[in-house]
Amino acid sequence: MSYSVTQNTSFLTAASILQKVISFVYFTIIARIIGVGNTGQYFFAISFTTIFTVIADFGLGPVLTREVAKYPENSEKYLTTIFWTKMLFGFVSYGLVVIAINLLGYVVELKHLVYLSGITMLFDNLHTAFYSIFRARKNLIYESIGIVGSQLLTLIIGTTALLSHWSLIWLIIAYSIPSGLNVIYISFFLRRVYGLVYRCTFDTAIFKAFLSLAFPFALTGIIARLYAYTDTILISKMLGNEHLGWWSVPYKITFAFQFIPSALSASVYPVMSSLSLINPAKIGELFEKSWKYLFMIVFPLSLGLGVIAKPIILKLYGVSYLPSVSILQILLTSLVFGFLSFITGALLNATNHQKIQTLLFAVALAINVFANLMLLPQFGLTGAAVAALLGNLILCGGGFYFCRRLVPIAGWSLLKSILQTFIPAVIMAMIVYGVTQHVNFIVAIPIGIVVYGALLFVTGILTKKFIGDIVIKLRPNRPTIV
Repeated sequence: MSYSVTQNTSFLTAASILQKVISFVYFTIIARIIGVGNTGQYFFAISFTTIFTVIADFGLGPVLTREVAKYPENSEKYLTTIFWTKMLFGFVSYGLVVIAINLLGYVVELKHLVYLSGITMLFDNLHTAFYSIFRARKNLIYESIGIVGSQLLTLIIGTTALLSHWSLIWLIIAYSIPSGLNVIYISFFLRRVYGLVYRCTFDTAIFKAFLSLAFPFALTGIIARLYAYTDTILISKMLGNEHLGWWSVPYKITFAFQFIPSALSASVYPVMSSLSLINPAKIGELFEKSWKYLFMIVFPLSLGLGVIAKPIILKLYGVSYLPSVSILQILLTSLVFGFLSFITGALLNATNHQKIQTLLFAVALAINVFANLMLLPQFGLTGAAVAALLGNLILCGGGFYFCRRLVPIAGWSLLKSILQTFIPAVIMAMIVYGVTQHVNFIVAIPIGIVVYGALLFVTGILTKKFIGDIVIKLRPNRPTIV
């Protein structure tokens, strides 16, 4: 069974929306109950181990997806070898976590949080191997169910711990237990749906071939994770837990929306991989459609939430998080370029140009670290937000430049789509800001959605045919892949 890009994107988007809503509620509860400083510690523990997750995976996940998409008859032997490889790499990564956190000289309590968070990393690393097979076969329904189920269980365990006034360690356990159960769940259904047999075998030839293919992904992934979380380490060392708590709120809010480009890129990546063999010219067309969809979403998100950032922070987190407001507004601007870079990365990886993606992340990381070191002492968290914006500009702009050199992309068509979506978003944001001066911001949000939707019809980017095409593609049993 396989689904179209639109169907798979819809499955994963719907699941990710539920997951992010649950996660957002959970983090908001945590931030309000345990305070700014403890929130900073909790955020650091999760972020620190996330850096090492990419070492555990070593780029094998996307390679497994790409190779199974090309050669589905080899699914079983690929999975068996990669599973045991990821098991080995996972233990190595955990060792590196322990060594790194001790070398950096953090307090004992924070070390314990990191040690336990590392166990979650091990489980996450394993279940992604099974999800890779489903992604390659264009079937994201089971991953969607797993995402929601895991986050819901985390909410139940974590909220129970908070209400019972248990220690911070239970907030990490709330992630470890669902992650372990996720491994059992997805391995069971992969076997049931596709009849794969799991064996204790290891094919050295497959290991060497995949390791060679995965190395560019691994290098890119390591640099990307350092890029995403180095600011967290620098803030914790240079500014302290309280500032990290202020940083964590806008970071979590903007990160919550990354499921949108992530779901879309997860759907188009195997399709682009297949097209690279049979019809490379179609990749550019799929790229344009993907960016067009993202324009319609990211502009209103960035501008609309930006104008109501202050009431959002104050109502949800309280006055103690007021310094987070300006940081959120800058990170929302950065969100635009972050969204679009997901698709440029998918195209570069799908067409075997991982080295270019690695180079872009290396440049973005260097600029981000340099900017943080220069700006943090003088401008505090504002400097960290500006550094993040500069990095995303490099990823998006550089990625687009190289993508246009690899496949035909209609630049004027994209520019037209930008104008058709950005102008309505600006008008919508102005109206939302005006409304919030008189009523609660919650009332202004649906008003903004209606206004924006109406303006999209006026500009012509949203039509009855466009909506009808999406509805048709969402119907089951469609053979189309775009």
